[in-house]
Amino acid sequence: MDRLPHEKGFHVSWDQLHRDSRALAWRLDGQGPGGAPWQAVVAITRGGMAPAMIVARELDIRLVDTISVKSYDH
Repeated sequence: MDRLPHEKGFHVSWDQLHRDSRALAWRLDGQGPGGAPWQAVVAITRGGMAPAMIVARELDIRLVDTISVKSYDH
């Protein structure tokens, strides 16, 4: 039986995750509302926690919140 696209997965190395998360943080730096620093990071569980922690560290943000999203039924 063929697997659905979301079941095949998307594999990323830790090095790539770090590199991409830091690149995102650099792009976000100085781009907060009205040019102010970002106040918080919202992490999406089941894949977004690690990148959110890296972005928060790079931007010196102490407040990290989470949200859980379900986009399909099993």
